[in-house]
Amino acid sequence: MTARTTRRAFLVLASSLVTATSLAGCGGSGAASVGGRDAGPYRVYVSIDLSGPTKSYSEPIVDGLEIAADRLNKDGGIAGRKVEVEAVDDQNNPTKAVSLLQKRLSDGNKPDLVYAGGSSSVSLSLLPVLSRSKILSMAGTVSNVLNDPAKFPYHFSVSPPGSAYAPAQAKEAQAKGFKKVAMLYSNDATGQSTLKLYTDAFQQTGIELVSAGYESTALDMTSQLQQLKAQNPDALVVNGYGTAALYAFRGRAQIGWDIPTYGDQLSSSFPLVKNLKAGDLKNVKVVTSSTSVLDGDQSPLYADLVAAIKQGKHAAALSQMGYNIFVTGYDLLELVNVAAKQAKSADGPAVTKALEDLKAPDPVPWLASGKSGDATQYKYSATNHFPTAGPGLLVFVDPGTYNADGLYEPGQK
Repeated sequence: MTARTTRRAFLVLASSLVTATSLAGCGGSGAASVGGRDAGPYRVYVSIDLSGPTKSYSEPIVDGLEIAADRLNKDGGIAGRKVEVEAVDDQNNPTKAVSLLQKRLSDGNKPDLVYAGGSSSVSLSLLPVLSRSKILSMAGTVSNVLNDPAKFPYHFSVSPPGSAYAPAQAKEAQAKGFKKVAMLYSNDATGQSTLKLYTDAFQQTGIELVSAGYESTALDMTSQLQQLKAQNPDALVVNGYGTAALYAFRGRAQIGWDIPTYGDQLSSSFPLVKNLKAGDLKNVKVVTSSTSVLDGDQSPLYADLVAAIKQGKHAAALSQMGYNIFVTGYDLLELVNVAAKQAKSADGPAVTKALEDLKAPDPVPWLASGKSGDATQYKYSATNHFPTAGPGLLVFVDPGTYNADGLYEPGQK
């Protein structure tokens, strides 16, 4: 799955600008040499919501990018070029995002890397333009339609696809010995897509999945819940986000239904504990990353990143959304840096090829893989530009809240 207030661009001057004499000898300004030296700063253009409804998610992503840029710049930048992060406000609007990018390209100041939107719809709008321009792009958005290297050869995600959650839920149901599972889902494009993924995953385990849909504007889901209850399932999965999730869990409690219940990836990400009574969450589990849970699979670099976040403008986001949202931006630049070293070039197509055959250093400089390496695994290929959800990535825990260090504490209010 994966927002910020207006953020100033983070600008760092290149330490190895070519001299005027050298430029004259090259016959033009800004000419890049092989490997990216003498090409000025490594420009990272971030298209993201900085003033709209998802800005609170965007700010930590930009922070993560800037923290990584600062660390890399102290070590010489990417391919010898200092990293410059420029965040622009697309307000999570696909049309506005394309307009801003096209204006940027028409100015002749082509970025080396683009963070392609905070939502899948924005990413999808930007990728045709980026592909034609052969610009490397990355994002945390997870729609499966974005993972199409034939169509979008220079785009990668740093987050496992949304489809990773369904097999994990089916595996959990199998481990619990469930024979029939019910799913309450939002009857819109996102919910229908999620239902299909879960249906396919449960079919492979031989567990029956029954379902009932609700309209995204629904204020009462009693009839759908009673319909599902009448089929005597062993467990319930709730799909939805925001107020929809609240109505679902409240409705379940109101009809006295307390079978094992799981929030899907959307409903689990909502602060349920802060918005529901304890009785509404009886026998409820949420799914989250093992790297985000207290005493979980944290990378050895976790403490350093948290310390850097606390020195920034959006430290409060640690206790609101957790540190993993910062990791989205941070890991992205670390991955590009390793690929550029492997390619011996900062050129987009060259870095693309290196990412497709990425040879991770030991230890890895990114955090999403966790201490064990069994969490998010960056194993891209020519036919797959999404990372893999490792066997230890997803865990099911009691609803809780994030602590001051951005770690999820199950069962805490």
